[in-house]
Amino acid sequence: MSEALFTRFALPNDPDLDVFSSGVTEVDAYFRSRQWFNVDKGRAAPPTYQFLTDEGGEVVGYAAIAFRNVEHPHDGSPDRARYLVIYAVGVHERFQGALNPRAEQETFAVSLFGVLEEFARDKARCAGLSLWVRADNLRAIAFYEKVGFFADPGGAVQRNGGAPHLTMRKPVS
Repeated sequence: MSEALFTRFALPNDPDLDVFSSGVTEVDAYFRSRQWFNVDKGRAAPPTYQFLTDEGGEVVGYAAIAFRNVEHPHDGSPDRARYLVIYAVGVHERFQGALNPRAEQETFAVSLFGVLEEFARDKARCAGLSLWVRADNLRAIAFYEKVGFFADPGGAVQRNGGAPHLTMRKPVS
């Protein structure tokens, strides 16, 4: 496991959730509302992780992820493969663009995505990582491309009646 960030399961009683601010209203609302915690089952669904500067350190961000069989190698494909699907991810505003002193010339956001990639590489037969991003979120798209994601060739798709989203993927070998 990477030593660039400390990672643990997020818990619904975590007081850091109440003040978490990624600068993206939908992301902040998702994590703050504890939508990811299934009270009936007593666990996160999807599994949600907290990323910290070190054990007991400051909260860098959160990610809700799960391994799923999805269309492969692109949306609309008749074949499916296992991917680490990133449902929601956010980096606290105070760490956005900041260099991680535990990772040589790497920002905290890049470190967080490096940990997610390690999760994918450690899972047998995992083809890669996958996420949706609003097609008009050019800043996020540029970041995802920087860390190796590419947009599905079919382009943006209307999801759940909301804004068009791109599926972006990063293969792992």
